Amino acid sequence: MAESRNLALITGGSSGIGFGAALKLAPTHDLALSFAQNEIKAKKALHHIKDKYPNCEVEIFQKPLFKHEDCVALYESVQKHFQQDPLVLVNCAGRIRDSLFLGSDFSEHLDLINEHLIVSMSLSHLAVKSMYRKRFGRILNMSSISAHYSKRGQSSYAAAKAGLEGFTRTLALEVAHRGVTVNAIAPGLIETPMTEKLLEKLKAKNKNLSSRIPAGRAGSAEEVGALIAFLASQEAAYITGTVQVIDGGRSLGDSAS
Repeated sequence: MAESRNLALITGGSSGIGFGAALKLAPTHDLALSFAQNEIKAKKALHHIKDKYPNCEVEIFQKPLFKHEDCVALYESVQKHFQQDPLVLVNCAGRIRDSLFLGSDFSEHLDLINEHLIVSMSLSHLAVKSMYRKRFGRILNMSSISAHYSKRGQSSYAAAKAGLEGFTRTLALEVAHRGVTVNAIAPGLIETPMTEKLLEKLKAKNKNLSSRIPAGRAGSAEEVGALIAFLASQEAAYITGTVQVIDGGRSLGDSAS
């Protein structure tokens, strides 16, 4: 079943890690890609995938995701367009907005937790029912090494990602007997539009990435996408409830600082 063209829903699928996942899933899956704002970039992503993988049925959905109702609207739109439920769900959407806990409005922290934790839980709740009935499904939740290593200004981001990993393990336990796997991916520094300014700042300060990352470089979105595609495959059927770190060794020993 997994080797047929199942439908994959990827939030934040028009750029960054979401687009990296789309490129790696496109040869074997049809794709529903959600995006929040940049329609031009989303259309470019759509045409790029269509040109490269003509057999892939792909559609984009402009749905900013902040609360449960947004997730329901997205899921119903995907169902209506493809006339089926996704059997692969990749929860990638979410922004990073660092702010010190003491000096920020608490509503900002609630918004970020909603984006990174509640939205992923909500979409999983919608998608897992069909997966459970069909005895096959893959849920991939995007965590971060920030869930394991502290950084100033990321209290709510770290809390959301740590919560997401706990949710991943528990849901995996509940649905494993029905052929549904649930895993989290925890990237380190990855070259995406979200990290572009950080990488430019490091270069401007002549900071050598090898001092922070044993691999000596930032990772690529397609490298993370390749891991996602493997976890979505039948070959990964015995992997569930895990957090897969992909960080070039940054979380090893002193390099995590």
